[in-house]
Amino acid sequence: MLDRVTEVFWEQGYARTSVADLVEATGVHKPSLYRTFGSKDEMFALVLRRYITARMTAFAERIESTTPGTDGIKQFLTAIRDDLVDGVAPRGCLLVASSCELHGTTPGFENFGATYRQAIVDVLRPLVAKAGGSATEVDQRTNLLATWLLGLDVTTRGGATNEELDRAIDSMGHVVDSWA
Repeated sequence: MLDRVTEVFWEQGYARTSVADLVEATGVHKPSLYRTFGSKDEMFALVLRRYITARMTAFAERIESTTPGTDGIKQFLTAIRDDLVDGVAPRGCLLVASSCELHGTTPGFENFGATYRQAIVDVLRPLVAKAGGSATEVDQRTNLLATWLLGLDVTTRGGATNEELDRAIDSMGHVVDSWA
């Protein structure tokens, strides 16, 4: 049921999703939905926490399978590109879209964007560290890579074509090559 709730929020955004939409999508009556999840805000917060955990787990699994060095970073970027193009994440990141929509407007959602950005940095740091460099270079490169990924999410959500995504990933790869 949470998968379907997530899909509705992802497709429509928080503001355009009504409780009636969630009832229709899940087939669960409104009182049961409220008993199970609480308010719409609480339901959305649960969806976002679950999303962050799942996305960071997927990133960590991809990173574990990469080779050392800048080739590993490029392998990771290629895997992300494949997810975007092959439909695994065709709408971009749920959290990026939501944090842009809700930032400063909905109490309780102020920290999700910052939490997500920090989680990305934390999960990417070992990948970048495998490519070498000083501690300062690893920090700078990790922050740059995290920013690139967030930008890819926004670009994807904005309807980028596969060719546009390919060009973006290729450009990132050229910069990563300079880190060697």
